[in-house]
Amino acid sequence: MGYRSATKLFAWMALLLCVAGGARAQSIITGAVRGTITDPSGAVLSNATVTLKNVATGDTQQATTNSSGIYLFPLLRPGNYTVTVEETGFRTTVINVTVTLGQTATADLKLELGSATQSVEVSAGGVEVQTEDGNISSNFDTRQVENLPNPGGDITYIAQISPGVTMNTSSGGGFGNFSAFGLPGTANLFTINGNDYNDPFLNLNNSGASNLLLGSNEVEEVTVVSNAYTGQYGRQAGAQVDYNTKSGSNSFHGDAIYYWTGRALSANNFFNNANGAPRPFENNNQWAAALGGPIKRDKAFFFVNTEGIRYILGTSTQVFVSSPGLQNFVLNTSLPANNPTAIPFYQRIFALYNAAPGINRATPAANSCGSLGAIPTTGSTVCLDSFRSNVTNGNTEWLLTTRVDYNFNDNNKVFVRFKNDRGFQPTYTDSINPIFNIQSVQPQDEGQVNYTHVFSPTVVNNFVGSVLWYSAIFQSANQQAALNVFPAVLAVGDTNMTALGPGGNDVAAGFFFPQGRNVTQWQLVDDLSIERGNHTFKVGVNFRRDDVSDYTAGEQNFPFLNATMANFVQPGCQPQRGLGVRNDLVDGEPAYVAVWVICGRSCGRENRASHREADVLRRDAAFPFSIACAIFSLKQGWYPSAPNKPAI
Repeated sequence: MGYRSATKLFAWMALLLCVAGGARAQSIITGAVRGTITDPSGAVLSNATVTLKNVATGDTQQATTNSSGIYLFPLLRPGNYTVTVEETGFRTTVINVTVTLGQTATADLKLELGSATQSVEVSAGGVEVQTEDGNISSNFDTRQVENLPNPGGDITYIAQISPGVTMNTSSGGGFGNFSAFGLPGTANLFTINGNDYNDPFLNLNNSGASNLLLGSNEVEEVTVVSNAYTGQYGRQAGAQVDYNTKSGSNSFHGDAIYYWTGRALSANNFFNNANGAPRPFENNNQWAAALGGPIKRDKAFFFVNTEGIRYILGTSTQVFVSSPGLQNFVLNTSLPANNPTAIPFYQRIFALYNAAPGINRATPAANSCGSLGAIPTTGSTVCLDSFRSNVTNGNTEWLLTTRVDYNFNDNNKVFVRFKNDRGFQPTYTDSINPIFNIQSVQPQDEGQVNYTHVFSPTVVNNFVGSVLWYSAIFQSANQQAALNVFPAVLAVGDTNMTALGPGGNDVAAGFFFPQGRNVTQWQLVDDLSIERGNHTFKVGVNFRRDDVSDYTAGEQNFPFLNATMANFVQPGCQPQRGLGVRNDLVDGEPAYVAVWVICGRSCGRENRASHREADVLRRDAAFPFSIACAIFSLKQGWYPSAPNKPAI
């Protein structure tokens, strides 16, 4: 067999595998209607005319029954339809049928003898028993979505009432909002009108600044498919959550929704009560409004939806600050004897701690001196005071979605949808000074075009093209202003002392700022349905490209100092690990520099290289010479000579 013959054979085998796996008349964004037409004796009727009409928009399709009396309308938008059957010598028969997302509704009809001018109307619902495939599928219509108790309006919550789905919690160690049949959250796939709605960076459900996936007022129908076996669900092993959005119709319809929850309706946090902290101010406002209707009857339709949330929440964090006894020892005993030039810098540190919101509730924390053991002059083991912080911070997010549907004719239908989402996220709320807060402004824009073309009553194609872009950068609102208040992040790693500086405890825990990403996703999806006799074949293509700009290289572009309590209180030549980023520390060479911090009067003077670096850091970052002088770099095999150089 030649190379070309083998290639062709492989291609045909691949195509047949795709067709066999997807031999259904619906896709992840559409449904279908299928049925058999018979006469009063049960014999099948071939070549009977079947007309399908969308109740909301008035558009129609026609098909004829095949030799087995079977008709099929594939790739239909979910909604309410009427099926009308006409055949000479029989009464015209009409049946009402509901098409649901990802399902094939069966509408079998037995015609009665009589004149075509006489009609019989039969009512039928959606499929009660799913016989088309082995998927475990749950469908939720508009009323169920609206009536589901769902504070916050996150539309991923709907999946949690499906079989096999359990909520993920922080104690469970999982990612994402839920797990389906024990699979991780990263195994779930979310789609809206057929385009992927996973976050391309995290492979979890997409969300806005509120960390909620807003949009419930726009959703018409949701289908949750678990353990899916059909070809269109072949990418992810977990749950497939498909959302179909509302559109306009021949009548105007709309709504307006408002929710409010305030401090007056909320109890105080348990830990606040236990530590004597008052109930913080909290306020939540959430709203939605939509309007849809005809632009041109039976031809063009519009739907507009806006939603938003604005909330203020109190934190509940245990804060540890330097005690009066420790401050007295450092300022009046240790520094005057060891390094008097550092006194203004330490006064700056203590002033920030002493002005922390809630400091008036502070109580002594016993055995809090870490490696220091006790304050040398008093023998006290109270180096820190502690209190419960309840400072507040606020989040805002709002979105606007628009959709326009247009029916060129019975064989060509298209709709376009645009969404704009804007939000502000309080990423880190500092308990010492709000200027050290970390925030994220998160815009998101997306667009989609969905086009259905009927080549013939037995060949139908559906195409989806979409693009999604968002930005999520986490940083100080004004980093330079924050660094002017305190020029680094300072942590005393062998105690619980709350870290000081931009990002505070988050930086001390390893979350460095600024960080984040810009993400763009492009996607093309095409589904083709072909009916041949008693068989329906379907083949599809799904192309997706993700462009991600990661800000990892820009993380922690200001110093991070980490010392032991003994080193912090009594400066000496003890190496302590820290981190900083300088672009000019070593001969102007740009570098990400890991540093070791040595607090001492003269450590930095031990060699010229570390003295030069310390002088740059002291001048640029406003550190006292006694702290800055002893920072030396460890990078790519370059080590300055210094006593007690730590091993790597």
